[in-house]
Amino acid sequence: MSGSSTKLGFRQRIRAHFETRNRASSAVHSSSSSANTVPTTTIQPFSSSSSTLYPSPLVSSGSPATNPIPSLRHQSGSDLPTNDDILTRTLQRLSNDERATLGHQFLSNSQDVGMALDDALRAAKEKQRYCVEKKWTFTFGGRSITLNDEAEKIIGWLDRFKAVGDIAANADPVHAGLPWAGIRLLLEAATSERNQTAALLAGCETSLYMANRLKAYIDYLHTLPTTLTRTNFETAVIELYAHILRFLARAITVYQDSTIHRAFMAFWTTSDLQSFETDCDRTALRVDIEANNCDRTLSAQDRAHATQGGQELQKVLRELEQHHKMQGSLNRIETKIDLSKLPYVAGALFNSYQEAHVTCHPNTRVDLLRQVQNWAQQPYGKRIFWLNGEAGTGKSTISRTFAGWLTHQGRVEAIDLGASFFFKRGEADRGSAMKFFPTLIHQLVLKLPGLGTLIAEVINRDPLLCDKSLSEQFDKLIYAPLKQLNLTRNSTTFVVVVDALDECEKEEDIKAILQLWSRLPQITTVDIRLFLTSRPELPIRLGFKDMSADAHRDVFLREIPLTTVQRDIWVFLKDEFSRIRQSYNAEPPSGTLLPDEWPGDTVLLTLAKMAAPLFIVGATICRFLSDPAWDAREQLETLLKYQGTGQLSQMEQMYLPVLKQLSRDSRGQERPDAEQNRLYEECRTIVGSIVLLVSPLSRSSLAVLLDMPQATIAIRLRSLHSVLNIPVDPEQPIRTLHLSFGEFLLSNKVQDKPFGVDGPATHRMLLSRCLNLLSGRDGLQENMCGIEYPGQPRKEKHLLHWLEALSLMNGFTKVLGYLGILQSLLIQSGRLIDSTQLSAFLEDARRFVLANRYIADDAPLQLYSSALLFAPQTSIVRNTCGHVPKWIGLCPVAPTWADIELQEHDRVSLNELVYASVSSDRTIGLFHPVTGRRLPELKGHIRAVVFSPDGSMLASASLDQTVKLWNPTTCQQVLELEGHTGTVSAVVFSPDGSLLASASDDRTARLWNPITGHKVQKLEGHTSVVSAVVFSPDGSLLASASYDKTIRLWNPTTGQEVLKLKGHNDWVRAVAFSQDGLLLASASHDRTVRLWNPNTGQEVQKLGGHTHWVKTVAFSQDGLLASVSVDQTFRLWNPTTGQEIKRFEDIPVVTTISPTHDNMLWVTNLGVLNLNEGSVSPQAPQLGTDRSMILTHNWIRQGTRKILWLPYDYRSYVTAFQDNTFAIGRRSGEVAFIGLDGSWGMA
Repeated sequence: MSGSSTKLGFRQRIRAHFETRNRASSAVHSSSSSANTVPTTTIQPFSSSSSTLYPSPLVSSGSPATNPIPSLRHQSGSDLPTNDDILTRTLQRLSNDERATLGHQFLSNSQDVGMALDDALRAAKEKQRYCVEKKWTFTFGGRSITLNDEAEKIIGWLDRFKAVGDIAANADPVHAGLPWAGIRLLLEAATSERNQTAALLAGCETSLYMANRLKAYIDYLHTLPTTLTRTNFETAVIELYAHILRFLARAITVYQDSTIHRAFMAFWTTSDLQSFETDCDRTALRVDIEANNCDRTLSAQDRAHATQGGQELQKVLRELEQHHKMQGSLNRIETKIDLSKLPYVAGALFNSYQEAHVTCHPNTRVDLLRQVQNWAQQPYGKRIFWLNGEAGTGKSTISRTFAGWLTHQGRVEAIDLGASFFFKRGEADRGSAMKFFPTLIHQLVLKLPGLGTLIAEVINRDPLLCDKSLSEQFDKLIYAPLKQLNLTRNSTTFVVVVDALDECEKEEDIKAILQLWSRLPQITTVDIRLFLTSRPELPIRLGFKDMSADAHRDVFLREIPLTTVQRDIWVFLKDEFSRIRQSYNAEPPSGTLLPDEWPGDTVLLTLAKMAAPLFIVGATICRFLSDPAWDAREQLETLLKYQGTGQLSQMEQMYLPVLKQLSRDSRGQERPDAEQNRLYEECRTIVGSIVLLVSPLSRSSLAVLLDMPQATIAIRLRSLHSVLNIPVDPEQPIRTLHLSFGEFLLSNKVQDKPFGVDGPATHRMLLSRCLNLLSGRDGLQENMCGIEYPGQPRKEKHLLHWLEALSLMNGFTKVLGYLGILQSLLIQSGRLIDSTQLSAFLEDARRFVLANRYIADDAPLQLYSSALLFAPQTSIVRNTCGHVPKWIGLCPVAPTWADIELQEHDRVSLNELVYASVSSDRTIGLFHPVTGRRLPELKGHIRAVVFSPDGSMLASASLDQTVKLWNPTTCQQVLELEGHTGTVSAVVFSPDGSLLASASDDRTARLWNPITGHKVQKLEGHTSVVSAVVFSPDGSLLASASYDKTIRLWNPTTGQEVLKLKGHNDWVRAVAFSQDGLLLASASHDRTVRLWNPNTGQEVQKLGGHTHWVKTVAFSQDGLLASVSVDQTFRLWNPTTGQEIKRFEDIPVVTTISPTHDNMLWVTNLGVLNLNEGSVSPQAPQLGTDRSMILTHNWIRQGTRKILWLPYDYRSYVTAFQDNTFAIGRRSGEVAFIGLDGSWGMA
């Protein structure tokens, strides 16, 4: 067997690709015998062009597409590339250094590979043990992963390879063609630094995942007969193979460096990982596309066989992807939730901007805070700590202080603040439990690695979960995800701080929260604890009584000795009075300074006794005395007069002097009775509104609601700063400093006082005021807030107005719940005469909201444009609640609600779909990747659209091998042109509109009469896909571009080939003539643009600079050349010198461009692109003049402004644009026309 290389084992033939002169120096545990020795060969250097990202993928084929390859059983094995060929072609894509690095890392027999796999497995398990001990996590791409998980996945991939077996391994180029010795060495490498270990494990895991994926592609490749599309597939697979080997070579190079040097280097840097992930994703997408194309030119028998193989391939890929994602993958986990969409109450956080950031004085509450801190640090402490006390005893200040301490400890100790929620009655969401659990989980996902992925899965399964019961929210958002967490012995304790539970407005919600949190001890995966404060209200006391005593620890503030509380308040007052004295003496009102001993220890002790045990009284005293509108001496005297007055409580003793000073003028004199009555009436109206409104309003909003000047409100509140939080900014909300102030004003004790607030009467007054505002000239109407343009994010008839208002108030997530309540009420009230009609309206409204819930929550004015435009013509909401805006002149025919909801349900990216077959009726069968259910058929999936020169006609190229002609005015199909035997990829009209040219995968271009639909010419000669066609300005020539790397020029009249232009070394994607027809430009996958003389066929210039495929080219009116690439740059060139003139970054990847008279405006298939010359070194285009209109994924924009949102079914890169009309090729094979008048408005 040693005679011929064809008799050698596959692994032995691998070794023949490398020189093995210094075999003894290899770190390979080899056991090959002398009988296995084979001659060695040396790989010669290759040109630099072979290292491009996508080398030439095509080998010319002489077989026409119309003659299918015979059945597989008639194929000769010699026609198919061998495993040697695949590996050889892969190695040719590597640099000499990379080949040299990998040369000794390939193993020559299955025994060596088996030993290397065993060693690698042992090393991976050791790494896993080490990571478990260290509890290491790693952040990559904004995601946090656990290194233990990465090691676990590596073990799984190695086990998968080990299970292949010797027989299969000898014939498997991936199993044999990986540098197993090098992989083993990497996993055995000693690493002690977290980031270095993380990079090593993440890199190895990603490499092994892609290697398993590569193996699946090669297995499928071996089932296919030799065809042109198979060659393309094989080339893409080889490029993916080369990416993997390059990536491994980089780390092995680092390993082979000196030990000292290696200690300071990561085997892969973060940028290496990101680049490898990006390159593999890009290449794998191309592999998937080429795999889907492989059955195009097969016979019926072979197509059936290939289809079955393709389905098996997709099944394997899904299994690999599932394993890759299973444990929180670094690279390919797609967290399908934007946490900003998870509803939460921003003002409820302990350190919220809206909160008064008051914490305990360092020398107060010392013993109590020590108790709480010890509880949090006790290893097996009780899970719940309940601190309860009466109103004003300082519970919120203690909570805020403890939360701050936890946050600080989280940086240095094994204890951290998990989340916080500070209830506050009378402040909308802060007084409700609806968003309580979402707010907590919103914070916890930032603390617990892996929790975000689990929450993402929950929300994806149930997007409306946050509108459901508290029990269901807790189970799915808190309990189940926390129990599923695998934090590998994480010893950190996370404390959730919940303050003022008694201020939750619904008693049943309070009971539910306590009952649900009592299940905390059942969560053992992570130490989560709850610190809770409240008044000792009956529902809360009963809730704790129902819990096990082992679950909670209780501390009652009333049990703290009064002397201790008085001492703490005295310390606080002494410090605050020092500040008051310093502030007063800085500008003494009477010119007399306060003495250093003011007010004296006796007065301080009196005030402390007056306040104890209520810290809020002490704080209010300080605010009362520090009010610059009054003299501090006089204020103190007034305050002391109320000490021990009658049967008044401590709170009342504090609030009375504050309110009674309303009767005095600035000189301290009592006002006349009539003036006092008027002042108190105004104050009752203003302050009553403040304490009763569900959501606090600003001074400016109160002025509108109460029909009162802002100045009057400001003056009346001037003396109430000690009890109200009154911002300087008139647009910020006014709040009570403590809930007890509102309770005091509404209590029966003060109803006979001039400042007492009659609650029911004030509610009636506010209701009347609200109705008057809604019914007035500035009330409910479209765009009531004067938003500048339709797509402006928020920061009908009245249904739409209502929806807009809810969106602007951040309440759109509640709409479906409200509609559900209305539907339930209607069912219960079946006696209504118009119940059927109303029921139909509510159901249509529900579907309308479902279809538009995301965009309406972000840009509410889209309710009047996009939502109405794309609603079905039969929609009740569309027909009764509004009209399509006048600035939309051409409207698409919208589908039914059922079709729209199906689109939403089956929304998956193209590379997730399984192409089952192209049937005899030219229908593409697609299947859902998860459910396996067949999706709606794509008949005639559109590949290109183009307007005729005068805009009276539009042509579309389809996957169903046809060309269709449409009337843009009526939006109706006019003609269908048949004749191509492959996908039609491009169409173009002649300059005078008398001819239509089409390009197809069947290797031909065809000319048609667009009026009659008759075929005029069939242009044959290309040996691969024809990708583009273009007429010369005078119509005398037609240029065609092809994947065979050539451009051909034709005579449209005779159909004869005039010239063949060769020079590109990869696919040619686009061609364009200069305005005078003297130059022809071509764009290629080889990343170059070339200029040709169309008369002689000579290459004039080669323009290099793009770093990715060049998609399209065009000449400007003044002769400059423009090119657009997948590298997202737009470049302008001087065609005479070949020099790049300007480069614009971050350009959307367009497929067609054509100039206007202004070189800064270019018409693309996505709209008008405006290139702003404002800066000397332009970095990015400003899509921003009023003339600039462009389509970007899901929006039509005018300049930088979003104008019209596009639903999923209208998002396509197959578009054309002319005279403010967009033509969008839809997946259904239809063309949708949307015409804008160029000056959008609000009507």
